[in-house]
Amino acid sequence: MKRPAGIARHDMKETAEVRRRKLHYELLFVLVYLVSLLPAGMLKILQRLLYWSLYKVVRYRYDVVVQNLSRSFPKRSYRQIQAITRLFYRHLGALLVETLQLLSMSEEEHRRNIHIHNPEVLERCHGEGRNIIIVLGHYGNWECLNILPRYLSFDVYAVYKPESSRFINRLLYRIRSRFGIKLLAINETARFMLSHRDKQNAYIFIADQSPSVRAKYETDFLHQPTGLFTGAEQLAKSLDAVVIYASVRKRTAGKGWNVYFSLITQDPVDVESYEITRTFAWYLEHDIMHAPEYWLWSHKQWERRVH
Repeated sequence: MKRPAGIARHDMKETAEVRRRKLHYELLFVLVYLVSLLPAGMLKILQRLLYWSLYKVVRYRYDVVVQNLSRSFPKRSYRQIQAITRLFYRHLGALLVETLQLLSMSEEEHRRNIHIHNPEVLERCHGEGRNIIIVLGHYGNWECLNILPRYLSFDVYAVYKPESSRFINRLLYRIRSRFGIKLLAINETARFMLSHRDKQNAYIFIADQSPSVRAKYETDFLHQPTGLFTGAEQLAKSLDAVVIYASVRKRTAGKGWNVYFSLITQDPVDVESYEITRTFAWYLEHDIMHAPEYWLWSHKQWERRVH
């Protein structure tokens, strides 16, 4: 049967629109890729421009940042809060440039910038036939963990929340998967992990995202009641998976980051409910107190509250 002319024209128009979007994405990707190849000096200038734009011109979520800092450090003076705010925006500019560099950075250069101190902790758990859940926060440069598969003999999956921008989503997908990490959209994670429970993998969760009402637990964090994502804990109990905290800290000398793994529990089934989530919050708070400017103060952690 011959298709109606109107439907055929609609399909052709839709196909042309898809091709146009794909071409725009590829051109934009090439532009961003070329920027990532700029010399260090020019990237340093770009970093300063981003800091100046975000802090002085756009004032990106400035009120959110100051409010979050003031509530988290109630004993700090206004001048101290302003000092941390400036440092945060400097870090944010640097973070954007560093993430951009990951698009083209060689593995050798990446290994020089990122020092993963104790990957043997993960190998030992894998050798014991255990699944591993790695939890961390939006602290330091969490994207640097994309190199982790190069240190391990088994598969590493990263759980992510798709971005609203198709271009940003695809760009981050390329960055995160460059060195072998496999990505799982958050709405597919539980089904995948439970159906692959007999194959020992590592799963990375950014566990300080604003959670849904049904998957959150409220605890005291940074001097205020805070809802935390409990999905990682629930899956750890279901899989009897080892839970590890990843600390990403700025090096004291030179650029780059140090990554340390700390055991939260080897027996998730036996620990009381929410103890894993509380322990994660304790570790993350400890990192934030060590150098507060490296946490993502611009995200709306306290926008929604448990009632």
